[in-house]
Amino acid sequence: MSAAKNVELDGVSKDFGPVRAIRTVSLHVRAGEFLTLLGPSGCGKSTMLRLIAGLEPVSSGTIRVGGEDVTDHPPNRRDTSIMFQDYALFPHKTLLQNVGYGLKMRGINRPIRDSRSRSWLQTIGLADYEHRYPHQLSGGQRQRVALARSLIVEPGVLLLDEPLGALDANLRHQMQRELRRMHRDVGLTFIYVTHDQEEALAMSDRVAVMRDGHIEQLGGPVDIYDRPETEFVARFIGACNVIVARVRRSTNSEVECHADGLATLVAPPPQGRNDYAEGERIALALRPEAVSVRLDREARVPERNGTALRVRDVAFTGATLKIQGVSPDGFPLDIELERRSLGDRVPPEPGDPVVVGWRMSDLTPLRRSAEDVGPGHDDG
Repeated sequence: MSAAKNVELDGVSKDFGPVRAIRTVSLHVRAGEFLTLLGPSGCGKSTMLRLIAGLEPVSSGTIRVGGEDVTDHPPNRRDTSIMFQDYALFPHKTLLQNVGYGLKMRGINRPIRDSRSRSWLQTIGLADYEHRYPHQLSGGQRQRVALARSLIVEPGVLLLDEPLGALDANLRHQMQRELRRMHRDVGLTFIYVTHDQEEALAMSDRVAVMRDGHIEQLGGPVDIYDRPETEFVARFIGACNVIVARVRRSTNSEVECHADGLATLVAPPPQGRNDYAEGERIALALRPEAVSVRLDREARVPERNGTALRVRDVAFTGATLKIQGVSPDGFPLDIELERRSLGDRVPPEPGDPVVVGWRMSDLTPLRRSAEDVGPGHDDG
């Protein structure tokens, strides 16, 4: 197996006629890293993968693989291999022939490529299937064959374009673990494309959240989830309450805000900023699972970071209850409650009054643009 290589994009953009699909992206993928490009359909993530692979020419900027400028190189001179969502296996070739096809194109003689193909079939648990054809396999087995075909050519970088998109939920989770294990075993650089937030968080060393052709935020899965930088990231990565409020005062240790229908909100200031002006609008992220629920009808409403709610809806999802509540002033709040945290208590039902609260550290100030704010979340 060849050594893992880093990938650098420096000011890369891509235009399709008048449409700018990639907007001046700079990105450094470390050698041996599992980096995921995550975003909604049409955000440019697959286009970025194709630019790295050389399947599309860049409109501007530079791409380097292992320190070498490959911007104008064809795909076969980039030390990359790509795996597509539909796997693109040859239906008329056996598994042995499919896995070894890349070696055949490189002029490797048949005894050597068959030996290496059998070794990879052994690695992916399909050693006894070498004479079968793709239509005789399950979806997960075809996915493993496509992966082996991509890895057998020993690329420095493996590019994966939504390879699990066609699988059912159970098989998808199984193959997530398989891909992560394979990444650890072979030690290559993986650049992975998906629109599935849970998949990105579970598999990646780092996640690049994309929006409209640019990277909105880049970081580790925990940072992306716990400390989203923008409203788009907060709303796109899992469920999130985005509260728009106005600043009352700002210090080095806290930002005090007000939003109609809630008690005083106190949040930690973002790193490097303590200069919010009085009356300035601020957006705060609050994850539903960070909201604690007090079912005691006599519970006192917190003076800071809490409110009284009336339950609007309760959805059972197995280990958790998803609760929608609304304050007396009409402020909506989503809550996720672990069932076991209730103990012997009866879970709340629609119409029940509850008191909720959260820690200061669970509020995250966000960068905000006007188009990100949905109805019902403003303070007027």
